[in-house]
Parts: sequence; structure tokens; C-alpha cells
Amino acid sequence: MRGEAVKLTKMLQGTRTRFVIPVYQRNYDWKREQCKRLFDDLTDVAREERESHFFGSIVSQADGDTKIIIDGQQRITTVYLLLTALLEQIRSGNVPTGGKERLAEFIQDEYLVDRYAKDDSKLKLKLVKGDQAALAKVMNAVDSGNDGLDEDSNVTVNYRYFLDRIAQSGLDAGKIEDAVEKLEVIDIKLESGDDAQLIFESLNSTGLGLSEGDKIRNFMLMNLPLDQQEMCYERYWNVMERNTSYDVSAFIRDYLTMKTRRTPVISQVYSSFRQYAKDFEPLNLMNDMLRFSRYFGRITGTITQSSSVDDGLRRLRLLEMSVINPFLLSLLEYVDDGEMTSTELQEVFHIVEDYLFRRWMCNVATNALNKVFAGLHHEVLRGVTEGSTYCESLKYALLRREGSGRFPDDEEFHHAYNQRNLYEIRHMRFYLYDCLENDDNVERVNVVDMLERGKLSVEHIMPQTLSRQWRQCLGADADDIHNLWLNRMGNLTLTGYNSRYSNSEFSFKRDCEHGFKDSGLKLNRFIADCDSWGEEQIVERNELLWKRFLELWPAIETSYRPVVEERETHALDEDFVFTNRKIAAYTFQGARHVVKTWVDMMQGVLVGLYGIDPVALRAVAFSDKFPSRYFSDSPLEYGFEVGTGIWFDPGW
Repeated sequence: MRGEAVKLTKMLQGTRTRFVIPVYQRNYDWKREQCKRLFDDLTDVAREERESHFFGSIVSQADGDTKIIIDGQQRITTVYLLLTALLEQIRSGNVPTGGKERLAEFIQDEYLVDRYAKDDSKLKLKLVKGDQAALAKVMNAVDSGNDGLDEDSNVTVNYRYFLDRIAQSGLDAGKIEDAVEKLEVIDIKLESGDDAQLIFESLNSTGLGLSEGDKIRNFMLMNLPLDQQEMCYERYWNVMERNTSYDVSAFIRDYLTMKTRRTPVISQVYSSFRQYAKDFEPLNLMNDMLRFSRYFGRITGTITQSSSVDDGLRRLRLLEMSVINPFLLSLLEYVDDGEMTSTELQEVFHIVEDYLFRRWMCNVATNALNKVFAGLHHEVLRGVTEGSTYCESLKYALLRREGSGRFPDDEEFHHAYNQRNLYEIRHMRFYLYDCLENDDNVERVNVVDMLERGKLSVEHIMPQTLSRQWRQCLGADADDIHNLWLNRMGNLTLTGYNSRYSNSEFSFKRDCEHGFKDSGLKLNRFIADCDSWGEEQIVERNELLWKRFLELWPAIETSYRPVVEERETHALDEDFVFTNRKIAAYTFQGARHVVKTWVDMMQGVLVGLYGIDPVALRAVAFSDKFPSRYFSDSPLEYGFEVGTGIWFDPGW
């Protein structure tokens, strides 16, 4: 790698000189703020007659006369647009040249265009696909005087900004061009032995804000020859972006979770991917990722088909629990490979819905779900290899879990149903009311869309504020009934006329135009047949809806048991009670250790931590905070030695 200070315009000059922004780079995204700063600096350079102005670094890799820009595309593109705008203002006669003859011709031929090249490559700057089309329109407008620019592109927006600034600056074109010539950069040229990706990461370790997906795209494409970069971007990466609605980072996190059965931290998806990718040939890996990006598109609703599979995925999306995506990726591949019918898949969807909704209803902590779904498909397949069906093995895999991974039984589910405030449930109301109203009916009411657009809302039949008439109707225990039943399922329904009903008495809500008797919603049929609305009716409807809950989210059971039951595994930070449990093994730093007692495990972990960072462990052991009381700097009768001068007493 070689670097030297040069004038940016010297880099632009040369008949065959061409700058190419490779396809793995982000689009041009400098905004008015950065353009204003540049032009303000150039104005100061011109008026103060400075000799130079430092403008950052440009990192490039040579490919003949072509410079492939590794870092610095925002600077080069912005200066190119400024010079293009200056050329247009000179040709339009909006600014004088300051006595510089043939300045327009000089700017065009020296900085902007290779006049000897073919039309499709005459511009000295080649941007990524969308930006290049916008730049070509700008240059065509300068050449022909016609407009028709891409107004949605930052290329066009910044070009127009420079047109205005040049016209209003009070500087002639010669002084502006002179100021541009004073821009000095560090020209860093990569040599054959340099690792472009590592250099790029170092240069962009702060401030640029690349997403994890951006880093992975660069990693996959950067070291390929230029023609292969174009091919791989168009055939693989660009399609993946569309399939994932441009949220590649989220997709790859789920992809890695599915493949490795471990969920990477969001900020470490790139580093996890680099480690995973070592064992694969790049094109094979991209082809596999492309396949799973299509499944991801179906899971997230970006790709839709008219099928029962997509109906099942739509219901799961309403739960807003993306933690299940790695499992669904494996599942869709399994179906695609002909290992499962669509009917079986629907049953799997229902089991997963049942598990997730019951847990939500019972307010079970979600911290175990990452671990549950990361390896669930592989766990289920072990049962399939023993002769079980997929669904029966899935039921066993979910039912065997305890603590925060548990599948709530009917008793816990019923208790939650009778206690939970089902009015203030935010996003889950879409799923809940869609299921209650539609289930699997062909003639569906689009509950979700109508709730989102405010065409439907959740209505308290007994209102939130009791009027005098309602108190008379409810009787002497009105306040107790109101407090107990207001937000329970028996008193809640859907209507498109919530504001009209307000706190009106029940007979008005039932009999008015568009009242409950006119409602086409199944949820309102019982209400329409009631003569009055009090505790008796609420209790009866509450029980009817509880039976509906059990139909929609039934308890599951299975007779399947594995030949050799797998031992339970739990993370230490999981909401799980380890009391009265025996330990068989633990995993530390990716390695599995078989032990006989919890003390063996504690000794192994503490000794391991001491080996990683003895200074940090000593700081914890000899502080005045927990758990320092378990440590000592001298031998203990019942403890064990952790490291030099540190002993630990488990206190048992």
C-alpha cells in the first residue's frame, strides 16, 4: 500500500483515466449538509487565496487505467457533480469565466469525459447502477439542454444544489475551478499483496455507519475480479436485497442462526458470517443464501403467492415474533425438498402459533425463545429419523421444555384468560381478533387491514365510564362488576362505530342504525341476541369465548418419546430454576465439559475465566461487591484454588 498527497484534479486528469465505484459499495448518499460544507470551504479557499485545502483520502485499486474506488466515492462523486454544474453554468452564460478561455471545454475534457471513448463509457466516473443512470441523465442534460432528470436521486439533488450555489456565490467560474484545483487528498494505492477488505474495515471502523449487511456484501464481492463483481451483484446480491426488502442484515442473522444453531449478537453478524464463510466456496455460498432469501421473503411477506402456506405465514407474522424465522427458514426448505406436505406444514404452523400465543397470554418471559427456535428443526428431525412424524416430534420437543421455555397447560392458560387485561394489548390485537373472527373461514373479514386503517376498533360493550343509566342497569355492585369485567374478553368486541356508541346504554348500541343487531361480525352475534348487558351476560359470553380459545389454541399431547431422551440444556441467564437439578455437562467457550457436580462446573468456569483474564477476575474477587465474599487470598478448607493467590468457597 502506497500513499501520497496529490491534488484531486490531477487524479481526474488523463485521457484514459476512469474511476469505478464497485457494485458492493453503497449508493451515493451525501446530502446538502456535506455539499454546503464543501462549497463553503471552496469559497474560503478562493477569497483567502489559499494554496491548498485537505479533502480526506481516496483508496483505490488499479485495474489498468481504471481506478476501483475502495474508499472515497462520496468525495469524488461530489466534486464530479460540482464540476458538472460549473460546466452547465458556463455554457448557459450564468457565470463569467473570469478571463479563462475555453474553460468549459477544459473542464469537460480534462475532468468529466473521455471524448475518445464509446458513448457507454465516456464518463470518467462510473457509479453503482441506480446512481449511474441518474448521472448519465445529468450529463445528457448538460450536453443537450434537455431536462428529464431523476429527481429522486441524491445525484440530481446535489447537482441542482451546486447549480444554485454557483449562481449565487458571486465568484466567477475561473475562481471556482481554481479553488477545486486546490483540493488535496491522500491518494492511497493498494498493491497486489494488500487485503482490500481488511483495509476497508480499518478505514471505516468509525463514523461511516455501515450496516452488517453492507460489510458482508463488501466481504463477498470486494476481492473478486471486476467483471465477476458485476455478475455476482446482479445475479445474487441485488436479488437477495429485493427478496429481503433490503434488510439483508436481519436475513443473514436468521440465516446464520439456522445454519449454526446459535444466534449472533446483532452488532456481530458480520464477524460471525466471516467465520462461517471460511468453509465455503463464495459462489456456492451466495447461491445458498439466494435460495434462503426467497424463503425469508415469504416469511416476511415481501414475496407472496396464493397458497395456504402464505396464509399460515401471514398469521405467524401477526404475532410479531421474528425469533421463529430461523426455524421457518429450515421448514420451508424441508417442504421444498419434498419432505413434508402442505397439509402437514399447516399443522406445524398451528402448533407453533399455539405455543407462542399461549406463552404470550400467560406472560411467559421470551428470553428462552432464541435458543428454542435456533435448533428446533434439527431437534425435531432426530425424532423423524426414529420413525416419528414431524408434528409429533415437534410436540414432544416443545412439551419437554420447562421454565421460560415451557408450553403453558390449560390450567395456566385459563388462569391468564381470567386475569389478563385484553384491551391494552397493542399489536397482538390484530392477531387475536383476526383469529376470533375468521379462523380458517374462506369468507374472511379483513380485520387486520380495517384495524390498521381505523375502520374497526375494539369496543367495550359495558363502557369505560359508567353513566347513570349503566349504573342502574348493573345494580348495587356496579363498581365491582365494572372493575372486574371491563377489560376481560367477555366485555370486548369489534365495531366500526365506536365513537357513535360512546357511553350509550346497551339498548341503543344494540338497536341503533349499524348497531350490534346490524353487525355482520360473528363476534357480535351473541351480543345482538341479548335483552340487557350485565354481569350475567358478560360471564356467559366470557365462557363461550374461552371455549373458542381452546378450539383455536388447544392443549397438545403426544405419545412419542425418543429412544434415548435428550438431556435438557439451559443457559445460565435463562429464566430457569436449577434447584434440585443434577448437572451432566456444561459448555464454556464453545467446548463441552462432562462433570459430576455443580462444584466441578464452577471450578472449571472460574479457572477458565482466570486463564482468559486474571487481572479482571482478581478485580472482581477482591472488590467490596458481590460475589467477592466467596473469594479469599488464602487456602480454604472446603474451597478450591482458582489461580495464583485466589481461592473460591462455594458456600455449600
